[in-house]
Amino acid sequence: MPKLILVSLVLLLIGAALWAGYAFQGSHVDADGVLHEPFQLVALGWLFMLAGGAMITLGAAVAIVNRIRRRD
Repeated sequence: MPKLILVSLVLLLIGAALWAGYAFQGSHVDADGVLHEPFQLVALGWLFMLAGGAMITLGAAVAIVNRIRRRD
């Protein structure tokens, strides 16, 4: 498996883990009426998912270009 694809899969798994952490941690309202929710996990999850998606797209494009070059 090419390294670029492996790195992109790792990034996607980290993003999914961050979203799962957000879902499992949950939110609560303290005695003063302040909502405590780990919004940073959602933002970081999106960041890792978008980075992983971009890298897997780049890896697929590189693979396609390499196959086209081999045919010529």
